[in-house]
Amino acid sequence: MTNVLSEVLPAIENWLRHTVRDEMERTLAADHQKQKPSKQYSRDETAKMLGVSKVTLWDLERKGQIKATRIGRRVLFDESEIKRILEK
Repeated sequence: MTNVLSEVLPAIENWLRHTVRDEMERTLAADHQKQKPSKQYSRDETAKMLGVSKVTLWDLERKGQIKATRIGRRVLFDESEIKRILEK
């Protein structure tokens, strides 16, 4: 019995060590992505970047083709949304 344990325990320990390390790396990578602040742009800046008028930008937003964040009366567009539209 002791022989079996002396052979199995190191394998279990090694497996557990690798499993915990891999899970911690995945968790840390996911947390890093969440903490990464993305730049936000005003309506004017976004319209210029997309090469459209503010009315067209408003229409795209109204149709749900681009997402905007409202802070009070300000409307901001996330950099990732602008990149997504430009890649189309």
